Amino acid sequence: MNNKKKLILRAIFLITPLIFLSFFHLEIQLFHEVFFLQVAYLLNLLGIKFHTFGFHILIKNFSSIITFDCTGWKQFYIFCILIFLPVGIKLSDRLKGLLFLIPLYFYNLFRVVITIYVGSISYFWFRFVHYFLWNFLFLVLIFVFWFWWYRRKLIKKARRKLSKAINSNTRS
Repeated sequence: MNNKKKLILRAIFLITPLIFLSFFHLEIQLFHEVFFLQVAYLLNLLGIKFHTFGFHILIKNFSSIITFDCTGWKQFYIFCILIFLPVGIKLSDRLKGLLFLIPLYFYNLFRVVITIYVGSISYFWFRFVHYFLWNFLFLVLIFVFWFWWYRRKLIKKARRKLSKAINSNTRS
């Protein structure tokens, strides 16, 4: 099977669970709860007074619901798809690429905290910050991290091929 067909089959295999999970609104309750507690902890650490009710955070005259989608799980899944999609990269290199999930997680955590804080000040700015930080900047960050990782893997692969070619030519 050629690389193009492998890539297409791999893409279908990797994207199908995301479609299934999204369609049936399946959640990992523990992840949702831990994320919510971390958001509450950071708000408390910043000295922001709030109350909670379920997954609601109430600040002054502003209420925010931390949904499962706020955890960034879809964006993390997309990042994992990008890491596992390219053909010809060793599993160990892919696993190292997954380490980028750590800064992405912290970005998402701070994104939610900042968005809630901004919402407590101005609903107009809440909408802007929410959509800009959520839809645009988070995805840009995902693609920047992936592109940097992927480019390094391509350069590493090209160097190995060049080294093999040089070694085989010197032996001849």
